[in-house]
Amino acid sequence: MEKAVNNKVLKATGVSFWQLRAFFTMGILYLCYYFCKYNLGAAIPEMQKEFGFTSQTVGWIITMFTLTYAGGQFINGFLGDRYGPKLIMIVGAIGGVVANVCFGLSATLTFFVVFWVVNAYFSSCGWAPGSRITYNWFPENRWGEWMGIYNALCYSGAFLVFPIATFSVSRWGWRSAFFVCPAFLLLMAIGFSFLGKGSPQDAGLAPEWEQKNHKRPAKRIGGKEYWIAFTNVKMNLAYLSGFGANFIRWGILSWMVKILAEPVQQGGFGLSLIAAGWITSLASLGGAFFSIVLGIISDRVFNGSRWQTILIGFILGSLPLFYVAKGPVILDYPMGLYLMAAAIFLSGGLIQGVQTPLFNLPGDILGREMGGTGVGIMDGWMYVGAAFAGVFFGWWLDTYGLTSGVMLMAVVGVVSGLLAILIQK
Repeated sequence: MEKAVNNKVLKATGVSFWQLRAFFTMGILYLCYYFCKYNLGAAIPEMQKEFGFTSQTVGWIITMFTLTYAGGQFINGFLGDRYGPKLIMIVGAIGGVVANVCFGLSATLTFFVVFWVVNAYFSSCGWAPGSRITYNWFPENRWGEWMGIYNALCYSGAFLVFPIATFSVSRWGWRSAFFVCPAFLLLMAIGFSFLGKGSPQDAGLAPEWEQKNHKRPAKRIGGKEYWIAFTNVKMNLAYLSGFGANFIRWGILSWMVKILAEPVQQGGFGLSLIAAGWITSLASLGGAFFSIVLGIISDRVFNGSRWQTILIGFILGSLPLFYVAKGPVILDYPMGLYLMAAAIFLSGGLIQGVQTPLFNLPGDILGREMGGTGVGIMDGWMYVGAAFAGVFFGWWLDTYGLTSGVMLMAVVGVVSGLLAILIQK
């Protein structure tokens, strides 16, 4: 069947069936990766009741996950460039399913940590290889738009996992979150293995935008190229900016429910747990929306120059956090609850959405052939930032108060945005 499309040219304009098939089978697979990363959040309350775990203990499980995930990113973007992004994504999906099932069957803290660390590594096999597939299937002047859609799909996964996981936990107990959620990833991995294509060449297509180089053999990525991606000055500024973005993202997703639901006497906003959960989930919904918007802006308004979009996204995303840091007095305003929800939607959405132009930078600066490697290194540094949003952020909240944590995220956002001024292609 695929031999029939051999030597056909993939146009640089418009969107073909093959592009849609390759992109959305990959993107939906990565959406399902989130079902095996964030399902722990739905299980934590019941696990604490059953095993008596403290919040600090749970915080260490989260930090171990994010550090391992970061380490995996430094490796798996490179492996995707070297051995093929499709293969690495399938391996990661199968490994994540197995690790989740083992976690759900465990009954001691040691095994919980071990299997969640294993899950972290396999979970890190998704993002960078998927970014490489996006680079492969679209010309450079359209990367912002399609990376925005890719980012939106991953945030949609973060938005969908909580209703699915909490429903299963409420019906069948906390262990079910680690059986029901992985089923989605397993089914999509099977579909992707048959339908997914890592590049146009894998489908027998010749990209029009690469016609000038059609005789050039594919470059094999090695240690030299990895070192270039790791040490490039502009990329390191981008890595640091991404560190700040993910610190804020995980700060919101991990702690905002607590901040909003804690009693006013303890520095929180005194909302019900359900209200706090829904308001926090708006951050992921905003992330999906602004990922597309900021990707389109970076392509069409700034013609592929990403730093302006990064700066604007960080600054506009930080302003609502400064507002939220005013504390529960906000709820005394007319429509105060809706103002709070809008602030979380905007702040979480813009800070997460700014990752679209950030993840375009490796392809812009390093080129398509090393793009996956650069994305992996960037996501690695981002998850080091996420690790700081675990134990360190918990310590900050205990020491300086809940709303001070919101102020800290706002300041980090401004600094991360200003770094973008130094990242000009």
